[in-house]
Amino acid sequence: MSSEVYCCDCSEKPSIKENWELAHQVFIGKVVKVDSSLYSEYGQKMYSYTIKISKIYKDEIINGQSFRTILGVSMGSCDYYFEKGKEYLIYTQKDYNALDCSICSRTNLLQNIQNSELELLDELYNKSKKNRGIQIIKFQNNIKYQIDLVKKSFEEKLERKNKVICILSSLSFILFVILLLLFLKNKRVFKSDK
Repeated sequence: MSSEVYCCDCSEKPSIKENWELAHQVFIGKVVKVDSSLYSEYGQKMYSYTIKISKIYKDEIINGQSFRTILGVSMGSCDYYFEKGKEYLIYTQKDYNALDCSICSRTNLLQNIQNSELELLDELYNKSKKNRGIQIIKFQNNIKYQIDLVKKSFEEKLERKNKVICILSSLSFILFVILLLLFLKNKRVFKSDK
């Protein structure tokens, strides 16, 4: 007798750079809350980990929003299990609008992370910030592109207005024909009464 078995298979963990590139967000954070009262649509127990970020290595923290929630599923999934009160280096993925974290990533307790990994993450983060700044400046300086955007916006508005005018003209013509027919019918009725 046999039944379905689910397990997680990780070949080998990616390099620091590969994992940083694959991740949606990378940060150091402390688990401040674990909620295990959730269930997935298939009845699997789910865990919701609330994490307070202390340092970011990829993505940004908006002021006042230094908390992240990571979801994990039980039953043979590859999801990472966090312990409340402990601090981790976390590489997250985005699944729809939720963050998740795999045991196949380099996520680990902060105390187990070597300084060389944190230094490389700092370099990658700083490099990405510089590149992002260059891309924004290039975009802002591309006047032709901006003019084309404005032109396209006006063309779309003009096209919408033309459609509205066409529909209103058609309705006006139909209304005119109906009024004309009613007038002619009333005129005939009036003549026949005399």
